[in-house]
Amino acid sequence: MGDQTMKLRGGTGLFAGRLPLVFFTNMPTNSGMVQGSYSAVTRYDADGNVIPADSDLGVLAGLAGPMITDVNQMINDLGLQNTISPADGALPRDINGIDPDFRMPQVWKSSLALEYEAPTSFPLSISVEGIFTKTLNGVMLKNYNLKQPDDNWERFNGPDDRYIYPATADLTYTAKNAYILSNTNEGWGAIGNISVFAEPVSNLNLMFAYTYTESKEVSGMPGSNAASAYTGLIQIDGPHLPLVQRSQFVVPSKAIASVSYRIPYAKDHMATTINLFYSGYSPYGNSFTYTNDMNGDGMATDLIYIPKQKGEISFVTPADENAFFAFVEQDKYLNNHKGQYAEAHAARAPWVHRFDLRFTQDFSVNISGQKNTLQLTLDFINFGNLINSKWGVFKTMSSSNYGQILTYEGKDANNTPSFSMAKDDDGNFLKETYSTYSNYSQVWSLQIGARYIF
Repeated sequence: MGDQTMKLRGGTGLFAGRLPLVFFTNMPTNSGMVQGSYSAVTRYDADGNVIPADSDLGVLAGLAGPMITDVNQMINDLGLQNTISPADGALPRDINGIDPDFRMPQVWKSSLALEYEAPTSFPLSISVEGIFTKTLNGVMLKNYNLKQPDDNWERFNGPDDRYIYPATADLTYTAKNAYILSNTNEGWGAIGNISVFAEPVSNLNLMFAYTYTESKEVSGMPGSNAASAYTGLIQIDGPHLPLVQRSQFVVPSKAIASVSYRIPYAKDHMATTINLFYSGYSPYGNSFTYTNDMNGDGMATDLIYIPKQKGEISFVTPADENAFFAFVEQDKYLNNHKGQYAEAHAARAPWVHRFDLRFTQDFSVNISGQKNTLQLTLDFINFGNLINSKWGVFKTMSSSNYGQILTYEGKDANNTPSFSMAKDDDGNFLKETYSTYSNYSQVWSLQIGARYIF
């Protein structure tokens, strides 16, 4: 029997990271914070003569001589504006700014791991690991141009009682947005993993691992600049009133396994190895939203409410209601979350099961006491797809909706909303959540390799 060994390790710590935005905005002019920048240009005609009416000769002449380093002198010489006043109409575009108290991303991280070597006649080890992180300084965007809810804000009537955004005059301070990079301490993440390694017979190696991950955050900053990162946030009450929700980048469950068997012969001068590797996971999360803007914040990124039963919310026709509940019954996420708001990125796509198969052939000789090996490899990447074209590839949402399954049709005098069921491109009610295999980059492929080891 082998030795029984157990190891325990853990740790905690404070971790800081770099800002997850390469370009917050194209500084400085596109930030909206620079007013009165000046560009002096001299233009020439086809003969090389200065075009007086289309040039800034006077301004350029004033800049002749030593470099101007005094800011006030530059403002005076160029007649630049040096104040920002929305009341005076000094904002030509939206503002992108950073909160003066902004801090770089920071989390508290704790980890614990257990390793166990079983008392068996062959090598068998099991490891269990866990990591927990708590957000101390997360990143989010706020729009300082929008007012906060008060007693004058109305709500919808019924189980879906989200805010109804007021008219622009009662919602905004000015006609321009002010996107401010800010911090939040809401959010957390957790990872748990179990791994098993075994060699039941010589040259046969087995491995299995399962990882569960959960991550909650206010914003994953889903955009390339401040405006798109703010408006792209999927929420119940819009990005102005965000709630903590599942991260769009998390893969909750993933399983991997491998079987490797090496067959040596010719006095170990030749060997054939067969390796089969498996991975299974849900590739991405989806969000069920309305096709249009329900709450009136100007963005069609509103998560739906999933009614418990017929009659709980109003539909424009019985046919729309029947079609919606038929759709709910065939979708695992919707069926399991009746009576709740849908959560962003929480409806997971069907699992993908992928197999990779490798054949390795070794040819070895001893040269001057040193072992030299020529190794030839044959890799069938996504081998299952070679057998069946539907195996090993992602199944995507219908291109007709991408999760937009309900349309908000308006409200009555009591603020009770009504809805209609979305239809496909042929005008038929949606029936399936996932119906398309469209990623041709995931189909099987063959790779041949050779290397010389000495």
